[in-house]
Amino acid sequence: MRFFSVVLIIILGISSGWGQNNLPGAWRAYLNHTECIQAAEMNGIVYTLSKGGMFAYEPESQETRTFSTIDGLSGINPTTIYHAEANGSIFIGYESGMIDYFSDEGNINYLSQIQTNTFYTQKRINEFFAKDNRLYVATDFGLVIYNLSDGLPVTDVTQFGLGNPTRLKITSVTVFKNRIFVLVQNVGIFSADENSTNLKDPSVWTPEDESTGFPATEPVYQLKSTPTILLARSDTSTYFSDGSSGWAPHPKLTGKLDRLYAWGEIVGGSRINRTSVFYNETDQITFFIDGGVEDVVYLRKNVFLVATRFNGLQYFDTYEVSNATPDGPRTNDCIRIAAGNGELYVAPKGYDQAFTPEVSTLGIYYYTAQQGWTFLDKDQGLDPSVSTGFARVTYDDNTASTWVGSWGSGLVELKNGQQEAFYNCQNAGISTINANCNLTNRENSRVSGIDRDFSGNLWMSLDFAREPLMVRGTDGNWSAAPSFRFPQNHHIIDMIVDDYGSKWMLNAEQGVLVYLDNNTPTDFDDDRVISLKAGLNQGNLPTNQVYSIAKDLDGFIWVGTGQGVTVFYDPYSISQGKIVDASPPVFERRPLLKDAIINAIYVDGGNRKWFATNDGVFLMSEDGDEEIYHFNEANSPILSDAVNDIAVDNSTGEVFFATARGIISFQGDATTGEDNCNDILVFPNPVFSDYEGVVTIRGTGLESRVKITSVSGLLVKEIRSQGGTAIWDGRDVYGNKVRSGVYLALISDRNGDNGCVGKFTVIAR
Repeated sequence: MRFFSVVLIIILGISSGWGQNNLPGAWRAYLNHTECIQAAEMNGIVYTLSKGGMFAYEPESQETRTFSTIDGLSGINPTTIYHAEANGSIFIGYESGMIDYFSDEGNINYLSQIQTNTFYTQKRINEFFAKDNRLYVATDFGLVIYNLSDGLPVTDVTQFGLGNPTRLKITSVTVFKNRIFVLVQNVGIFSADENSTNLKDPSVWTPEDESTGFPATEPVYQLKSTPTILLARSDTSTYFSDGSSGWAPHPKLTGKLDRLYAWGEIVGGSRINRTSVFYNETDQITFFIDGGVEDVVYLRKNVFLVATRFNGLQYFDTYEVSNATPDGPRTNDCIRIAAGNGELYVAPKGYDQAFTPEVSTLGIYYYTAQQGWTFLDKDQGLDPSVSTGFARVTYDDNTASTWVGSWGSGLVELKNGQQEAFYNCQNAGISTINANCNLTNRENSRVSGIDRDFSGNLWMSLDFAREPLMVRGTDGNWSAAPSFRFPQNHHIIDMIVDDYGSKWMLNAEQGVLVYLDNNTPTDFDDDRVISLKAGLNQGNLPTNQVYSIAKDLDGFIWVGTGQGVTVFYDPYSISQGKIVDASPPVFERRPLLKDAIINAIYVDGGNRKWFATNDGVFLMSEDGDEEIYHFNEANSPILSDAVNDIAVDNSTGEVFFATARGIISFQGDATTGEDNCNDILVFPNPVFSDYEGVVTIRGTGLESRVKITSVSGLLVKEIRSQGGTAIWDGRDVYGNKVRSGVYLALISDRNGDNGCVGKFTVIAR
């Protein structure tokens, strides 16, 4: 017989998943759930895996609940889900080999033995099957069997035979009439007695082939079983066996199928959008659900929940179809994001890793807590000539306007999620790569940076355009800086305007270009361009590979490179035409994030710096010499270590991370400082004595002093705000929790002037 190995593991131990109590602030996920993978029903609730993690749907109440890493999932890239009825638990498998399980969705635990095993490199969990006290796990390296006891995996360890030199992939597993059946990819079906004492021995496994009457010569893709028959789905047919008389084509499950289903004695199959269910020899139903059927859950006769590849979870009740998918973005794509005043805008996709345009029709994603998610594209409010490939977005806190750039078609101006105006080569003379304005060429005007200067002029950089910098004056007219001012091989990927009106442009692998217009934005005769590169007296960048740029509250320019961060502390001299060298902040005796690629930089209301890298997110102090947070997959719910962008809603302090797997946010403690403190907000208010969280005082001035006192004037504690927000732990200067009563927050600016008061109550409970 053909050789393959089976691994039998009886579980090593149990660890509980992430809980919010371990985190320094509240997290929230903003994920797409329309791309479904698989579903399972337990206690009347259907749990569906999607590209956004998992969600639960209760048919009776029609309510949905979403689950991500915040709620204890090991990731949002699951591969399979299964309800072990005898055990009363849902099991979830992942690409990494991790397994989550729960009987109570509020307490998700995990099994990490496969994931942490260093002998195997491919550990994907492909399928589960449970019988009695055993959970069978089909993986990319063999079969793993967990022993279940008293409804939970046992903690004793017994491990048999880790030798599997061929590491053959098992894609499907089931147990039928006391025999274990496994499907070995590109090899075939094998079976063994479930009571065998040495399942790693190849000799105990029998191939299902011509010797046992299996007629298929083409590949087999799936196994399923009912109490009376075993099913095998091949490339063109479905075969069955009753365990005594060999194999035969199934009389109902005919033709090419994508999926097989078995619910007790009921069987079914689906192909693309068509699903057929057979209750018995004469009773059946066939129905169509658009979106590509991935899985079907049987609820009762003629009532199903259908997980689709593109349209989420669909509820089917005797040919009546309704949507059962939670609200979310259209996809988890997110190259750039911007936030402010309770609004979140997402530029989902416009180019690949090499900045080559990808003509995407995803549009713009827009979110508010009141309205949920809406999508702006050519069918929903955007002009068709500039509605694809969005890759840049900037939110203007002063005007509440948002500018979204297409990587090929121009610029859109939005307000409150509605298009205000659009600009392209035809109606505004936006510069193009090619000589002609051709609106059918979706790669023509790649908007790479958007910012306003202190006079209200809107500046826009364009990648590879003939004129890479344009300005829209306060009169509404567009002008282009002359191309001869720029190097011939410019590759502009971002741009900001500093406090002196200089335009700082990232020139990809050639450093930084600074455009000086001598405070005459539309008079180009007196303009010049300065090039800042690696090397002393040339700009002193650590490398010419530049990826991100930001201006902090002191006016300093922070540049993210392929070798960490550096800062230009004298932008004024540069605005006067001088080349000034940058210098890196020093953290732990070395240049800040020296070995990291800095994908994005955001300066929050406290002048602290957020850095997006391929190793997670870093929050550093104002000068970059102190690490406040480092969020990665190992220590936080962040969805991916690869983070594309960061945005902060300065009205709330919520920090949004655009990761390679979607958007997640962290409730930060810094907001934009107010000029006065007429709108002081203290929450929660009242504060109950058993409350273990922090008290937030929002609406303070920048870097305010906040004194917490009793109403009689007794000082409890003094703190300082981060931007417009101060955080108090509810304890006095001695670390003791305060007693019940009325308290005041006495707020003054950094000089002790401009005082105002917030009042709140602590109540014993």
